[in-house]
Amino acid sequence: MSQINRNLEELLENNVTEFNGLHQLMSETRDISQGVFDKQVNIGQRVNTTYNWWKSAEGKQAMEYVGIIMERADFITQVVGDRSWFYELIAIGKVREESPNLITEYKDSTENRSVRGCLKFIKNGGAESDEETEEEGSESSTTLMTFSAKAEALDAEKGASLRLLSDGKIEGVTAQSIEALEMLLAKAKEQLNA
Repeated sequence: MSQINRNLEELLENNVTEFNGLHQLMSETRDISQGVFDKQVNIGQRVNTTYNWWKSAEGKQAMEYVGIIMERADFITQVVGDRSWFYELIAIGKVREESPNLITEYKDSTENRSVRGCLKFIKNGGAESDEETEEEGSESSTTLMTFSAKAEALDAEKGASLRLLSDGKIEGVTAQSIEALEMLLAKAKEQLNA
């Protein structure tokens, strides 16, 4: 986390109640080991609320009024500091607001909790993440082959990926990932036969 611009901090404190105390809470999570996950989920909700206000018409108008001009990257640096951590916090914040029961299910399924582990748990439909499985000492499989497609290539909002594991399982099987792989194979056959 970096030092936030004092004007931005005051603006956010005055307009987004969830922002108040956010930096102190973030500092506290670095200093304790117990209850960190719950605090990080709380931080995620606050960051998500703050970010939604910042990108709203009201937020843009308030920023313009006080003379703060800032791109998203600057906002991320000022509020959280780390881009990937910011997006994880946004994701867990949305989950807490929209489906808090998923976080409870995750907490009930494991003692070793993390924001990334929770997001992976939710993405896998409640299945334990690879990290948890490995930590529990059960056999882990390795990835033998991967295929991924960006959203732009699929004309979709989200990309797709498939992984063939050494135990014979295939992860990421969806209609979209199969269609993407079939599209690639068709193009490869055309190129081979050309």
